[in-house]
Amino acid sequence: MKKIHKWLIPTVLTTVFVGILPGCSDTSDASGANPASVPVKVIKLGQFTDPGLSGKIIPDQDIKIVSKVSGKVAGVNVQEGDKVKKGDVLVQLETDDLLQQVRQAQSGVAAAEAKLADTQAGARTQEIQGLESAVKMAQGAYEQATAALQQASAALDLSTKTYNRLRNMFDSSSSVTQEELDKGTLDYEKAKAGYEQAQAAQKSAAAQVEAAKAKLEQARIGPTDNTLKALQAEVDRLHAGLELANSSLNNATITAPIDGVVVKKSISPGEMAQAGVPIISLVNMDQVQVELSVADNQISKVNVGTPVQVKVQSIPDQLFQGTISFVSPVSNPNSNTFPVKVKVDNKDGLLFAGMVAEVHIDGAGDNRIEVPKSAIVKKENKEYLFIMDNDAARLVEVKTEEKNQDWVYVQPNDKLKGDRQIVVNPGDKLADGTKVKAQ
Repeated sequence: MKKIHKWLIPTVLTTVFVGILPGCSDTSDASGANPASVPVKVIKLGQFTDPGLSGKIIPDQDIKIVSKVSGKVAGVNVQEGDKVKKGDVLVQLETDDLLQQVRQAQSGVAAAEAKLADTQAGARTQEIQGLESAVKMAQGAYEQATAALQQASAALDLSTKTYNRLRNMFDSSSSVTQEELDKGTLDYEKAKAGYEQAQAAQKSAAAQVEAAKAKLEQARIGPTDNTLKALQAEVDRLHAGLELANSSLNNATITAPIDGVVVKKSISPGEMAQAGVPIISLVNMDQVQVELSVADNQISKVNVGTPVQVKVQSIPDQLFQGTISFVSPVSNPNSNTFPVKVKVDNKDGLLFAGMVAEVHIDGAGDNRIEVPKSAIVKKENKEYLFIMDNDAARLVEVKTEEKNQDWVYVQPNDKLKGDRQIVVNPGDKLADGTKVKAQ
């Protein structure tokens, strides 16, 4: 009875023995119908191995929420682990001061708009009539001032003649005393001062007439374009201030920008929120990403949009479908690997950030075959395998890579494919072309 040899084959491969087993081989000619054939043991190669690309799972969206304004926290509506919807209020700041700013801005806008509207509407009939009356009053005052000036001029002429007569008489004879000359001099000075005052009053009255006429003319014509532009600019400026005040008020209510889960809360009621400082971390795990680093000799086989399979060690019985979403054209600064991202659906919530994932990309993995070390033949610093070619053993040169103490990886070629039979333990008697028979 023939002894059956059993070989230990790794479970990762589909490698199977192909030999002459009892009940399956032709034993009718025990002496051997072909005495030239050398009996050998063979195995059939399994499928190519794809070790996959190792990466880490990260959230598809990871947002650090900050406050746009500084203020005291009035309330925090969420806790770590809470699920929120987009638009839900997360944190509320106190708004008393902000409301006062809004009211002040609204008052300023209302006043400026009213002034602009009145100016655009122009003067009313009553205003025109009032300005016409002002012109008439100014003209009347001017006429009175003119009459007063004429009286002052006549008084000055009289006092001048009297003073000149007294002065001549005082100098030529003693008929005029010093007291009479002094009185005549004083009357002259008074008349001169009165004339000057009357003259100034007439000029002032004339100016008032011109001013009243100008106001009346402006009221009849209406405001100039520059006046309207200046008033409109003031309205726009105050509107901008109102919008800013409303924005600050709205920013005091901090809402969720996306659907997600609160993973960190670093603020509590009563504390001061500082503008630009993160207060809540929110992630969306309905879809996750796997971050990979792909070697430079494989990156050309990785393309955006390519479907992939993702495996996670903690969930060994499930494959996740993913798609390559990003391939960096720039390598990592400290290595010859390129960043790649894969998007994976996670609506069931089985994948968590930080998990190690194995991504299998068609064509990007190492296409290698596993063979037992006992099948490797070494000659002249080269390594070979014997493959079965019909009834002959053919020597094929291979390149190997260490796997463990019993197995090695072999790169496939046109003569060595995943479904070929190879000879194990070939021995020294076997040569290229030797007739063999599977045993």
